[in-house]
Amino acid sequence: MVLPNKASRALSGLLLAPKKRIAACLAVLLVGVFTYIVISSASSRLEREERIEQLLGSMRDHLDYLDSQYRGKQEAVLALQAKMFSGRGNSSQNAHEFSLASLSPSVQILLKNMTGSKAAGGVYTKHISQLRIPFVYQLLPHLMDDPQSLRPAYHMSGGRSFCEIVVGVPTVKRDKESYLMVTLTHLVTELTPADVNNTLIVVMVGETELDYVLQIARQIETMFPTQVGNGLIEVISPRDSYYPDFDKLPDTLGDSHKRVKWRSKQNLDTIFLMAYAQSKGTFYLMVEDDIIAKKNYIQIIKKFIATTTVSNPNWIFIEFCHIGNIGKLFRSAELMKFINYAQIFYNNLPIDWLLESYLADRVCNLEKTAKKCAAAKDKIRPKFKPSLFQHIGIYSSLKGKIHKSGNVKSGVAPKFFPHTDNPPLRTIKTDITEHSAHSLQKAYAGQTFFWGQRPKKGNFVEFWFERPIVMTHYVFRSGNPDHVQDLFYNTTLEVLAARNRSNFTVIGTFDEFGLAEDDLSMGPITAIRLRVHRNSSFWVILSEIQIKVGPAPEAR
Repeated sequence: MVLPNKASRALSGLLLAPKKRIAACLAVLLVGVFTYIVISSASSRLEREERIEQLLGSMRDHLDYLDSQYRGKQEAVLALQAKMFSGRGNSSQNAHEFSLASLSPSVQILLKNMTGSKAAGGVYTKHISQLRIPFVYQLLPHLMDDPQSLRPAYHMSGGRSFCEIVVGVPTVKRDKESYLMVTLTHLVTELTPADVNNTLIVVMVGETELDYVLQIARQIETMFPTQVGNGLIEVISPRDSYYPDFDKLPDTLGDSHKRVKWRSKQNLDTIFLMAYAQSKGTFYLMVEDDIIAKKNYIQIIKKFIATTTVSNPNWIFIEFCHIGNIGKLFRSAELMKFINYAQIFYNNLPIDWLLESYLADRVCNLEKTAKKCAAAKDKIRPKFKPSLFQHIGIYSSLKGKIHKSGNVKSGVAPKFFPHTDNPPLRTIKTDITEHSAHSLQKAYAGQTFFWGQRPKKGNFVEFWFERPIVMTHYVFRSGNPDHVQDLFYNTTLEVLAARNRSNFTVIGTFDEFGLAEDDLSMGPITAIRLRVHRNSSFWVILSEIQIKVGPAPEAR
C-alpha cells in the first residue's frame, strides 16, 4: 500500500521527532556535564588555592614565632659573651641552689606527704630559665632586689616543649568560690583527641605562699593525672620578689587604693604568664579561671585563625569572647610587644583597657574621630561570633566585688552565706523597713539574707550581745548576685566597749563593693552598730553576717 505524499511526510516527521528530541537532550546533557566539570574544576582549584593560602598563613605565623625565639637565643648568647669577655662568666650558682631547709615547716610537711608526685617536684626550679622580658629592670626596678625574681618559684610540668596553642589560666585566691577546677574540666574535656597533643594549658597561681600553691597543684594533679602526666597541664607561680610593694603604688583613674592594687597585680600576673608562655607555642590564648568553653573550641579557633590570616594577615589579636580579657588570642611573636606595653602602664589601666589602648596606639591618631578609631581597631582585632567562652564567676577575685548577672551564667551562686555560730544576742534593732520574708533576725541566724527598703541618713542596725564578747574578726557583706546594687553605701561599723556604756567607736567602713571585713584587737564589747551617713537610692541587702570571737573575758 502506497501512502500519499502528505501522509508519508507526516509519518516521517513523527518517526524523526523522537530522534531529534533525544539528540537535543543529549546535547543539553553534554553541555551540562561540561559546564559542571568546568565549574567543579574551578571550584576545586579555588578550594585548593584557599587551602594553600591558609597553609602559607599558618607557616608564616610559625616562622614569626621561630624568629622571635631565635632573637631570644641571640640575646642570651650576647649576654653570655659579655660575661665571658668581662671576666664575670663564672658567677656561682651555688647561692641559688634549692634547699629543703629553707622552706617553711608547713611546706616541708606537705612535700613529705606528696613524695613521688609531680606536684612535689614543682618546688625544684633551679633548672628553669629566667623569664625573658626586655627592659624589665628599667620599668620594674624592684626586680633588681633579687637576682632570681624572674625565675618561677614553682613549676609543675610534664615536659611538653612546643605546641600550637598555649592557653593561659591565671588564678588567685577568691573570697568565696573557686571556679578553677570547673574551668580546667571544660578546657580539657572540650578538646578533640587531635588537640590534646598539640595544646598546652598553663595555670599561673598568682600567690606567693608556697603551701597554698602546692595544695592547688596537688588538687590539679589528683583531678587530672593523665593531663599532668602527658604535659597538657602545667602549673607555675612567681616569687614574692616579683611583685612590688603594692601599698606604695600611686592611685590612678580616681580608683580606690584597693582596686588599684588589685588591677596592678592582675596586670603583673598577666605579664608573668605571657612571658613564660611565649616560648611554648605559636599562639597564646588568654582566659580566666572562671569560664567554660564550647565543644571543640581549639578546632574552631584554628580554623578561624587560618581563614582570618588569609583575609586579614595584619591582625594583632583575635577576639573569641567579648568580655574583658577572656578569649583574646595573640601570635606568640607579638606577645613581647604587648608585654613591654603592659609593663609601662601596669599601674595605670586595668588589663581590658590596656588591650584597647594597645590597639588604639597602633592605628589611631589625634585627628581620627572616635567612630573611625573604633573601625580601625576592629580591622586589626577580628571578632569571632558567637563567643566560645562563657563567664561563670559571680564573685570576683577583687574581694567583695560581685559580677553583674548579665555577664555570667546564672543560677550558680548562693544568694547569702549563712553563719550559725555567731554569738547569741540579747536584742537586735534597726529602723530600716524590713522585707517581711528577709528580716534582720533571720539573717543573723543564717536562715536568709536581710533586705531593707532604701536606707536614709541616720538609719542604723544594732546587734546587742547576751554578754560581752572579744571579737577577733568580722564580716558584713551587702548585696548579692541578683541585686548587686543593693549595698550599704557610706556606712560605718561601730562597736560599744563593755567599759563604755554610751559612746560607740568607729572600727571600719563598707568599701565600694559593700564589704566590711577586718580583724579586731580590743577588749570586750557589748554591741555592734552599722550607721548610714547618706540617703540611698537602692534597697539594701546583708548577705553575710559573721562575728568570730576569741576567749571569753575573765570574770573579775
